[in-house]
Amino acid sequence: MTQPARILVVEDEEAIADGIRLNLQRKHHAVSIAHDGREALERVRAERFDLVILDVRLPEVDGFEVCQQLRRDGNFTPILMLTARAQPDDIVYGLKLGADDYVTKPFDLAELLARVEGLLRRQTWARDQRNVPADAETADRYTFGEFWIDFRTWEARTRQGVVPMSKKEIDAMRLFVSRPNEVITRRELLADVWELPNHPNTRVVDNVLVALRRAFEEDATNPRHLLNVRGVGYRFVP
Repeated sequence: MTQPARILVVEDEEAIADGIRLNLQRKHHAVSIAHDGREALERVRAERFDLVILDVRLPEVDGFEVCQQLRRDGNFTPILMLTARAQPDDIVYGLKLGADDYVTKPFDLAELLARVEGLLRRQTWARDQRNVPADAETADRYTFGEFWIDFRTWEARTRQGVVPMSKKEIDAMRLFVSRPNEVITRRELLADVWELPNHPNTRVVDNVLVALRRAFEEDATNPRHLLNVRGVGYRFVP
């Protein structure tokens, strides 16, 4: 039996939040509500959700900041922004911060539900890529030094032991190991891993590299495998 998708609706207008919850529940999703940005951050950091529907104009912490903080944390739960801020600059800004989709108020319910289902399908496809038997053929496992990465199970042997990795960490390492000893620019990483070739802020790349160095480097300030190429990007040395 398929488990219901877990969705967090972050909306301070109670009537809108309840209406969205009711319609998502009719689609057999498990829905929680957060009424301000601070509560949203606490919930997403403490619980697993398949999707966050995020208003922008929120008390405590606005939706743009919520999105930005989650992406800086390395949390890539899909985010659908739902807001009255319909100017193109606002939409572009939200997407550049890491939102996956953007619906403006007043919204058409059928469109909102269709976009929700589209984002959830992507999550299902990504999850299915991970669910392979533990004893399956291991051609997708890459070994360097004392470490290995399994690109099908999204697990790696790191300095902390065998741990699960995020999709962005896996995708970044897949690009690095496909081009060992080559310089890979931050723009290339944004285009290949985040599918954001024109993103003006490369900080999301640097944040993932911090996590990868924490996993695979004895001394992150003096890395051996994931080297910084000043002003350009990174180079992976097996």
